[in-house]
Amino acid sequence: MSRLHSTSQLVAHSTTKGFQEELNCTNGALLTKDSNVSVGQDVKTVGSGLQQVLIYGRKDDGTLQPLECLGDRLLVDVVELAASGRITTSSALSSVQVCGYDTVTARFKTLLVDSDGKLETSHASQRSTATNIVTASTIGANLQIGSDIDISTKKSIVIVGTATGNHSIKVLHSADNTNFYLYSEISPVSHGAVYHYNLKVDNGLQYYRVMNSNQSNTFTLDFVSL
Repeated sequence: MSRLHSTSQLVAHSTTKGFQEELNCTNGALLTKDSNVSVGQDVKTVGSGLQQVLIYGRKDDGTLQPLECLGDRLLVDVVELAASGRITTSSALSSVQVCGYDTVTARFKTLLVDSDGKLETSHASQRSTATNIVTASTIGANLQIGSDIDISTKKSIVIVGTATGNHSIKVLHSADNTNFYLYSEISPVSHGAVYHYNLKVDNGLQYYRVMNSNQSNTFTLDFVSL
């Protein structure tokens, strides 16, 4: 072995003497009482012929502390980094990647930031396909148009459609699908010999109900949740 290498001490705790002793080597082989650990090998099971050797690390105060294991894993401490404020221009930081899990590809991917350090995001559309409420259905005065609407975890809803008569409709909303309250009354706009309805509710409740006014009318209505 070259004498140019720096040296370090490997110590073990003596159960007979009660203090730490330096381990000795001869020609690169670790000397032990019965030579059971003179040659390193991958030990799968614990047998009676094995000796316990404690490996120590040096703490900041210069003292030695034995390394510990939990099961077959080495226990380590996570160092808490002190707050240093916002970093704007440094290019000498250690490389650390923050990743997010892509459920489509089942892979972790690195998060990206722009030139100002702001997180770059790309939101996929949360708009549902159009769901029909009624199609060319004649609804009597003050009766419900179609069934109650449940937009589940979506936050917004758009209701669109047409009618043959120039009469308003009422949209009610509910948080529990039991108690409904008037949200808005929509007057149609004449277009192409029919009357058009258009209503958007942003960040609304989960349940909706569409009611006819006091005039019979023929409706075709759809909704989209966002």
